[in-house]
Amino acid sequence: MQEVKIDSQAIDNLKDFKNPQDIQFGKTLVPAMIRATYKDGKWSALEMVPYQKILIDPAAKVLHYAQEIFEGLKSYKNENDEVFLFRPLENAKRFNFSATRMGMPELDNEIFMLSLETLVKYSQHTFTTNIADSFYLRPFMFGDEPQLGVKPSSTYQYYLIGGPAGNYFTKPNVKVRVEHLSHRASAHGIGSAKTGGNYAASMSASFETNKIGYDQTLWLDPTHSEYIEELSGMNFFAVINGVLTTPKLTDSILHGITRASLLELAKSMGAEVMEKSISINELMDQIDNQECTELFASGTASVLTPIECLMYKGREAIVKSPAGDFSLKLRKKLQEIQTGRCEDPFSWRHQVHLG
Repeated sequence: MQEVKIDSQAIDNLKDFKNPQDIQFGKTLVPAMIRATYKDGKWSALEMVPYQKILIDPAAKVLHYAQEIFEGLKSYKNENDEVFLFRPLENAKRFNFSATRMGMPELDNEIFMLSLETLVKYSQHTFTTNIADSFYLRPFMFGDEPQLGVKPSSTYQYYLIGGPAGNYFTKPNVKVRVEHLSHRASAHGIGSAKTGGNYAASMSASFETNKIGYDQTLWLDPTHSEYIEELSGMNFFAVINGVLTTPKLTDSILHGITRASLLELAKSMGAEVMEKSISINELMDQIDNQECTELFASGTASVLTPIECLMYKGREAIVKSPAGDFSLKLRKKLQEIQTGRCEDPFSWRHQVHLG
């Protein structure tokens, strides 16, 4: 059985930590972190140490060839002081999928889970019971071998950081611009791996999106520039003629854990669900003629956020009632499961033992 080496200074730092008055997403991190190193074909023991800067060589592979991956997941606390992780083994599975795609070593599920449980256990006093709040966890790994040859690193560092988090968006609904002149990911590329390059590829489009007063960018398929894929950091859903519809997964779309959960949950609530190619031109018409009644984005950070309009090639299509009845019911039910406020028929919750 793995054990975590605990630095006493990390414990003292955590004891002194207090949440900010205004809990935002990704702004505050607790003053401790978990780390491990990979060398000679094996992982070291996990350590919990004070939160600190990472020292790497200027020739480290990650700085030149972007050999890095990450995950994002949340932990929740309810009024009974129970703390849960939401589907963490799915994150472990995706982490290793990304590692394989990027030529990196896998991390044993036991190590991954132990790192999560340890940071959560020692940070439990920072948790609130507000259903909109969570403790966000960010595991990541990168190649740090100081060698400039174009080949996989032989050494790696794994870290876990985290902190209290509020809503990802500060507004109830978002406005989305459809990018049609460039692509976030290529067919048969790394679009389905959770690696920083996928997000870096979306950054330049965000300037244009924000310049016209929109909040998020929606990407089209790299082959035809016709079919909707995903937003820069979230999956996409539409309610069309009463059917919950989402783009079918390809190797250029991230396989969202929240996406999969919403599909399964919607089916259990009696909704008709469809995964298919969604033409942006058809969807714009369906919004205008009110065949499409709801749009929303989903992801770990955002959970489920209604979309009020799409802008495509200068044409705006406005959803009549962006905060639709179905999407809000779906979000409420998912949050109740995540926080332990109702039964979990899917066995998605993983309780963290705090003793």
